[in-house]
Amino acid sequence: MAFLNDQEKERIAQAITAVEAQTSGELVTAIARVSDGYRYIPILFAAVLALLVLPVAYFGGIVLSLKNLMLSQMALFMLSAILFQLPPIRRLLVPRSVQQQRARRLAYQTFYEAGVHHASHRAGILIFVSIEEHYVQIIADEGVAARVDNTTWEHAVDTFIGKVKAGEVADGFIDCIEQCGAVLARHFPATTERPANELTNRLIELDGEDL
Repeated sequence: MAFLNDQEKERIAQAITAVEAQTSGELVTAIARVSDGYRYIPILFAAVLALLVLPVAYFGGIVLSLKNLMLSQMALFMLSAILFQLPPIRRLLVPRSVQQQRARRLAYQTFYEAGVHHASHRAGILIFVSIEEHYVQIIADEGVAARVDNTTWEHAVDTFIGKVKAGEVADGFIDCIEQCGAVLARHFPATTERPANELTNRLIELDGEDL
């Protein structure tokens, strides 16, 4: 994944290791280039654009044979379908609410697939970011949620989103890890009975287009 190099990934893993030394909780990080392929939306816009050929020709006084009309529609559909798949254009076409819904779905899917809900005392936290959507979410398991209000994470999320937009993804992760770690250490301090590291400290990398 082009957003983080090996050194940055190692910094993130080391930050988690340092934080988990102070708490009995667990932190997991995950990153997605994009949370969904959104394939149907560019195709939908391309189809609508192709259908507009007929009324434009009619009201513009352009005379086309049926064959030329069909060829024009097909060519416009294929070209626009390809063009609309380009990430910067696709991002403009996909409603923000749809982007957030897809990113949220992938975040929760990752939470369960990574086993964050299996951490001791249900004290696991997932820090999830989806780059294309500029989306960041912190998901705390029920043990943490019972003691910490969701508003506690808002500042960390807002700061992280700003870092993502600025291209400072690794720094955003590390800032967020440290803030979440401080909360975990306060409510779930490290104990001598703390089990060995239960969940991976390595960054989980996803590609929503394959989901």
